[in-house]
Amino acid sequence: MTLDEQDYLTYQLYTASKTPRIKKARVRSWVFTTLTFVILAFLFYKSDNSFLGHYFLIAAGLSLILFPIYSRWRYKNHYLKYIKETYKNRFGVECSVNINDESISTQDKTGEAKINTSEIEEINEIKDYYFIKSKSGVSLIIPKNKSNNLENIENAIKSLVRNKGITHNIDLDWKWK
Repeated sequence: MTLDEQDYLTYQLYTASKTPRIKKARVRSWVFTTLTFVILAFLFYKSDNSFLGHYFLIAAGLSLILFPIYSRWRYKNHYLKYIKETYKNRFGVECSVNINDESISTQDKTGEAKINTSEIEEINEIKDYYFIKSKSGVSLIIPKNKSNNLENIENAIKSLVRNKGITHNIDLDWKWK
């Protein structure tokens, strides 16, 4: 299998959507922006400048409705720039993955990597991907549509979950919001 820009982006966005710190920061920005416009509208109404009062009240309404869309776009672009800069040499590199009850090993043109299954923190599954997260924070991205032996991978993951008690989070309806 090979990974491309979209695979890394999906992983980053999924991780961001599940990280409490990032979720709080996005909500905090939304509330702060909307409240700032409301306060400005109030201040302009108090100073008898109804034009600017209306202007900032409308801005507050638009912020309340449109800020989540803007935030989604901003985070996506941020991660896309980061991925293009950081992972550009990994796009299109053929990689093989072998999963058994003792370890997960990957092999590509740069070498081999091995993760003991005792070091796996959780396995996250969304519609098109498996994200296998180790306790050290390193994750393995497995795109379902690019895997030559998806049935073997699915069986190995089920075996790990059953035999090793690894948490398997299934979120097949996940979308970046």
